[in-house]
Amino acid sequence: MIRWALMATMVAASTSFGEPPKFSEGGFLFSLSYGPGFWSFDKALLGAQVGASNADVYLSDAVSPGHAVALRLGYNILGHASLGVDFSATGWRLDQPTRGGGGLLTGFVAWHPLELVWLKKAQRPIGLDVSTMFGVGYGIMGQNRGMDGLVLQWGLNADYFFARYVGVGLFAKGTFLQWDKFYIDYNGRDLPGNTLPVPRGSGGSFWMLGVSLTLRAGE
Repeated sequence: MIRWALMATMVAASTSFGEPPKFSEGGFLFSLSYGPGFWSFDKALLGAQVGASNADVYLSDAVSPGHAVALRLGYNILGHASLGVDFSATGWRLDQPTRGGGGLLTGFVAWHPLELVWLKKAQRPIGLDVSTMFGVGYGIMGQNRGMDGLVLQWGLNADYFFARYVGVGLFAKGTFLQWDKFYIDYNGRDLPGNTLPVPRGSGGSFWMLGVSLTLRAGE
């Protein structure tokens, strides 16, 4: 009896391994992404608000391209849309006291257009899923100088699920910086007189692209 139960379990596992997910039934998604990150700023716009010397120090600190990672947790609704949170981080000189880096946390909504292609099918013939997302949240970056504030985010993902619960993919994601605070001493952000306003906004962006591993919970 035990032998037959084990054989049945192995058959079920092997079947689900090569079978596409039932995207139309939704489910939870957890994704780990890695790739290079690229900072971009409008030096003239920033210098006009916080001073050319402060802008020069800040921009010289930003390492680009640099290593970047992202974690994403979301829930897919009937294969058509996803809601979730995305955290992206990059860092440099992490072994030094004056280490630098940045973090971006957004809530997002994503649209999965391929669900419309196979709308009348209970299951897609292939495990391909494509989505585009828009997010809003908070970001911070610095080393000697620093900035933080509102960010807007857009991204494109293409994932291939070679098993019902596991997929690999490619992605590109742009985060558009709307930061309104500049810190003369990044490590002393709470110090009185340390914050300069950026009334016209920081401008700039952070782009990340690379590969991802996605785990799916659900049918």
